[in-house]
Amino acid sequence: MWWKRVIGLVMLVYFCLPGLVARAAEVGRADLYLATSLISMASYSDEMNILTRQWLQGIGWTFESQENINSIAEGRFYLASRELPDQTEMYILVFPGTERLKDAEVDLRLSRVYFAGNNPDAFQAAAAEGGHSGADPLVHQGFNDYTRVALFQKKLPAFGDATAGEVIAGLLRENPKAVLYLTGHSLGGAVATLTAARLADMGVRPEQLQVVTFGAPAVGNHAFARAYEHKMNLTRVVIDGDPVKSVLQSLSGGFVQFGQRVTWEKNHNSERFAHDMVVYLDQALRNYQDTYPFEENPSAVLVGQAKQLDGGLYVPPVQFEVDDHIVADQPYMQRVMRRMLQMSYAPVVFAPAQQAGTFASWQALAEQAGCRYILLERLQAKRIREERYAFRLSLEEELYDSKGNLLTMQSVSATTHGLTPIEVAGYLQYRAAAQRDLYLH
Repeated sequence: MWWKRVIGLVMLVYFCLPGLVARAAEVGRADLYLATSLISMASYSDEMNILTRQWLQGIGWTFESQENINSIAEGRFYLASRELPDQTEMYILVFPGTERLKDAEVDLRLSRVYFAGNNPDAFQAAAAEGGHSGADPLVHQGFNDYTRVALFQKKLPAFGDATAGEVIAGLLRENPKAVLYLTGHSLGGAVATLTAARLADMGVRPEQLQVVTFGAPAVGNHAFARAYEHKMNLTRVVIDGDPVKSVLQSLSGGFVQFGQRVTWEKNHNSERFAHDMVVYLDQALRNYQDTYPFEENPSAVLVGQAKQLDGGLYVPPVQFEVDDHIVADQPYMQRVMRRMLQMSYAPVVFAPAQQAGTFASWQALAEQAGCRYILLERLQAKRIREERYAFRLSLEEELYDSKGNLLTMQSVSATTHGLTPIEVAGYLQYRAAAQRDLYLH
């Protein structure tokens, strides 16, 4: 039974999570935003999102996807988990944003319903009540429907007919030092917020509910915001210019935002809609790199199990040939490409980012560093004809042994139609790994 498996994982979450708050504080907000943005990206079902999920799985994350589908909503959530280097477990409950027709129907179900109760039956009964004024907590009907279908409707015989939400709440109450992270983009962020509010009404303490949303619309009225702003730790990450975060306030004066707002500036080398999840991930990558120097170890929540090489890999600086419009992205692209190599192989020795040299000099430096392999990479980014902010990026690489023998060479390319230039650079590095790994031992 798939519900048995997910609830078993949920049980493991809360028995293993004490101390996670301290861990989050240690790794910093930039780490948390990057991890939750990647996992929010991976919760969608398009090809690039699935590849993001596969990459996360490759560095140690596991994903359990669950859904409950009926005429009201197609409620879905993922439980993402991994063991951190200090052997603690980190679990994140993530909800995908709008990607199905039924999701769009949920978004457009704009009526406000009463938000009250402390168990699933009471939740549903309150939402069915009419005649409540703005003095009562009222929430978006569609978002409330999705939350109920995903977590508070389907009964689990293995747990005395409790719903998944009830099991989660019970485990959190029994383990008051445990913390639950909830995240999501757009609709997913709205559902994450309402899920935290429901858990709070079921007796879960505010410090146990850590919510990070990306471009999420408001979910309730002033009375709801006042009632729940101190019952969870909500961080709303928004891109300046993203209209979705305030669309419900525009359509109806009855919805307001609450929680800590973190505003990121949209990078202007792209014409992508500011609400797109790839834009949020792009800014999370920039924010992370601006926060930490490359010399620091990778984030504890993103470090992978590197392939141990019999002799190290020496990597000179990437040779770039990029369009002037995105030349400012070049340092970020190099950092992403290098970080992915660092997470994939050990040991890896990088030449200084600005160091010039010839192949003979790289050979000498590789030998001096005790490296068996030399990886040369060139990244080209050309503007696509008749498209102002669309580019094709091509990665060419040559892998040599320390004696100068060519082991393999390849070229991979992709456009920025679905990703930003920084994300494409990381994607190409990921694609190139399959052939490269055949020759690195």
